[in-house]
Amino acid sequence: MPETEEADRLISQADALLQRHRPGAPAAEADDLPMLTEVVEDEDMPVLTSAVDPAHPEPVTHTAAVAETVPPDFVEQLIELDAIIHRRVDDWLNNELPAVLSAQIDAAKTRIRDEIHAHVRTTLLSDISQEISELLDANDPRSR
Repeated sequence: MPETEEADRLISQADALLQRHRPGAPAAEADDLPMLTEVVEDEDMPVLTSAVDPAHPEPVTHTAAVAETVPPDFVEQLIELDAIIHRRVDDWLNNELPAVLSAQIDAAKTRIRDEIHAHVRTTLLSDISQEISELLDANDPRSR
């Protein structure tokens, strides 16, 4: 059988190549290595016979197969599922969103208050201290 002989030959060539690259393997003989210069028959090679414009690919539709597998009340089921999803989202928003928003607003208030206090201490406090010092110095009876 020529098919099995060819398969056996290819397998032995592949095995020889694998054995050659294993660490500690003895050096393979040159005639055990697969040849990369073998001729490939044209009928074995697939050939692209038409070009596809990437800007305008042709749509693939399988309407016959889809129509056979879709139950008759599928559209109604989709509409019902859409309504269920909308109700679930609305319920979640009504139950969870107020608590999440409240926590985020409280955190933002705290962060803003802390930043304002830090900014006041670094800028305004030194100005106020300077003005108090000048006022006390001006009203000090010892300085008269």
